[in-house]
Amino acid sequence: MNKNKLDFINTQDWSIEDLEDILKIAEEVKKSPKKYLHSLEGHSLGLCFFNPSTRTKNSMEVAIGQLGGFAVYNDSESLWMGYKSESIKDTASVLGRYHSALGIRMFPNVVQWEYKASHRQLLEFAKYSRCPVINLEDDMYHPCQAISDVFTIKEKFGNIKNRKFILSWAYHPKPLPLSVPNSTILIMTKFGLDVTLVCPSEYILDDEILQQSYKNAKESGGSFNIIHDLENGYKDSEIIYVKSWCSLKAYGNSKEEKKIRMPYKDKWICNSKLMELTDKNSIFMHCLPVRRNIVVTDDVIDGPHSIVYDQAENRLYINKAILLKIIQN
Repeated sequence: MNKNKLDFINTQDWSIEDLEDILKIAEEVKKSPKKYLHSLEGHSLGLCFFNPSTRTKNSMEVAIGQLGGFAVYNDSESLWMGYKSESIKDTASVLGRYHSALGIRMFPNVVQWEYKASHRQLLEFAKYSRCPVINLEDDMYHPCQAISDVFTIKEKFGNIKNRKFILSWAYHPKPLPLSVPNSTILIMTKFGLDVTLVCPSEYILDDEILQQSYKNAKESGGSFNIIHDLENGYKDSEIIYVKSWCSLKAYGNSKEEKKIRMPYKDKWICNSKLMELTDKNSIFMHCLPVRRNIVVTDDVIDGPHSIVYDQAENRLYINKAILLKIIQN
């Protein structure tokens, strides 16, 4: 094991100074991509995807390629799974000797929706891997998405301190992981935004995440609040981030969880009426993929407030910055 390696598993593990450094590197590689064409020449990135992906997979493969390295993609069929004989220790120990970094993506379904189990397994990969490990989304965190979203907001507003940010729950026909909402409120409070979690009472996040967010806000000079009224949440907000996630009250029990979410169908959806309540220069964000006209209406996601494609594009530059930071470390 390499005790000096720099894993990127949760933004809470990183200081604000180091996160700011990633943002600066991302800005540089976006402005001057040719300057970095050979920065990681001869380096390889092992991608271990236990779940499918579009943006994460493509942005990581393109990122390492445009930096002069290459990616080796391993899907769930070729990787260790619970019913196979090879342990995480053996897999991580070997792959960690082949590559300069490993990217791991592991959703709750891989561990039969046992809360925090895939995060624990990802930490086990990091424990036994000689090279740095990047969390490409587990059941607790999605740090690459989170830091990329901060980068996008900075592009739009410049100074983001005390900007009015809401994370709004939305109805979805299926229970989704908590990784994006967890990482979103953690990083936005860490960067000093005035953050409001807007959700039905049944969709409140893990108390561990909430308490850390309150602490972040206190330390950063921002604020953190929770409200359960959709219209009041949207009022005068500058950044509207919409996402669906499952209820912890029925985590892993899709039938029971459906009973909780069904009353909110057609009610908890981002639409133009709600966006009219926001600041005139507000932006709409969603990490994608999104169920159009279920989570958000077409006129919003295709409208003047929406920056979802800029948000998705910036994953490429942030991934380059993360790779440069952890590999050159």
